[in-house]
Amino acid sequence: MKIELVGINIQRNPDWDRAFTIMGFGDVTIPDLEITLRGCALARKNGQVHALPPKVAGAHPGDLGAIQWKSTGTFARQVCEVILDGYDRMGGEMPPEPTQAQQNGINASRRYAAKAASEDDGQEDDAGLRRHLRAGDAE
Repeated sequence: MKIELVGINIQRNPDWDRAFTIMGFGDVTIPDLEITLRGCALARKNGQVHALPPKVAGAHPGDLGAIQWKSTGTFARQVCEVILDGYDRMGGEMPPEPTQAQQNGINASRRYAAKAASEDDGQEDDAGLRRHLRAGDAE
């Protein structure tokens, strides 16, 4: 799928010490679908750069956006590459390599998340819902 960069707004002096930093916003077009996405965020999260879908104007935290995609998916990677290329050509500051302490923290959080996801509580997947609804055999 062909994705083209229409425009970019670079955030100057980003705070690289934070776990999540917005580097800029890009407008991309997909000529085959005749679609333009305005305000796609280029963000650095835990040392990796991602493209995030545009936010709906006036939306409150927790509201679902009009457009959503998986930030690690194929489409998001393509959008990220296009915006990141424009960001680099326009003189945007690239994120520094994480320090050893930051990398240790990233690795620890990844291990903790993997451990929590792998632990089995011995219940069926719908047991909590059944308990909440007081339905059937979940006790």
